[in-house]
Amino acid sequence: MPLLLTREDVQPLLDLPEAIEVTESAFREQAEGQVAVHAPYHIGVKGDQALRVVSGALLRSRRVGVRLGPNVQLAGGDRMCALLFDAESGDLLSIMGYPFGTLRTAATIALAAKQLAREDAKKVGLFGIGRNALGLLKGIAFVRKLGTVVVSSRDEQRRRSFCANAACSLQVEVRPAERAEEAVRGMDIILTATNALTPVFRGEWMEPGVHVSSMGKPSELGRGVLLKADRIVVGSREHERNYFDPSAPRPLVELAREGRLSWENIHELGEVVAGRVTGRAGREEITVFKESQGGFGDVAFAARIYEAARKKGLGREVRL
Repeated sequence: MPLLLTREDVQPLLDLPEAIEVTESAFREQAEGQVAVHAPYHIGVKGDQALRVVSGALLRSRRVGVRLGPNVQLAGGDRMCALLFDAESGDLLSIMGYPFGTLRTAATIALAAKQLAREDAKKVGLFGIGRNALGLLKGIAFVRKLGTVVVSSRDEQRRRSFCANAACSLQVEVRPAERAEEAVRGMDIILTATNALTPVFRGEWMEPGVHVSSMGKPSELGRGVLLKADRIVVGSREHERNYFDPSAPRPLVELAREGRLSWENIHELGEVVAGRVTGRAGREEITVFKESQGGFGDVAFAARIYEAARKKGLGREVRL
């Protein structure tokens, strides 16, 4: 019988170090061709209300599942749940609350920085102060010795409040940017986590050696950034090609369609993690990573949570 797990049951079962480990293992399966992917999509309900569906499978691990709930803009992650199945028998293993969306994203961004950012990267520019922002910084701090953080966002009061809270949490200097350019010039790593429909910074502001990591709308990185990059890596080519939101421009897809970028030269993170593709070939390279909204990574989280819950005797079995 499937195991029913509440948010309270699962919340303590996964921390950042283990999340990065689980994420790395999932991307190794990707490199081996042992994942099944489907781009996330929305089922429209009324106005801007929608059900968000994210799915995937880990074939070697024999796990397949789906994460679903109201779209993030309306509900955040507090109403997300996950269904986990045995990929061979088809048995439903678990129905669980899923409060790990921001943790999964942070782990993926951290793993990408581990592979693509310079070893001595310390200065971070951050665009966006939403629900993912602090987690992204914590992820970077886990894989690199974090120094100064410069934060750009539209709301000055919220920006200053975020900087104060982040500085206290991270024990590093976190200061607000008066102009967007300040969060780009001189930075070793640039993080973007916004719903912007236009680019949040200009490509000519980037300096040699910077690593850029995007987890928001595909439109937050402009064509100039992508064309200036020496290396572009994505979480999933399938997800990027078939992104679910038709309201947002997709510069990466557009440039590939125009022949100015080639999908053959846009690699997946799993290829880098497995050592099949070089993450960074030199200090001066500009690298760009686009996080691809989950899927098999969520299944990996759900599988680890399920196994941990079974060992601890958590949750209750239900007959459907």
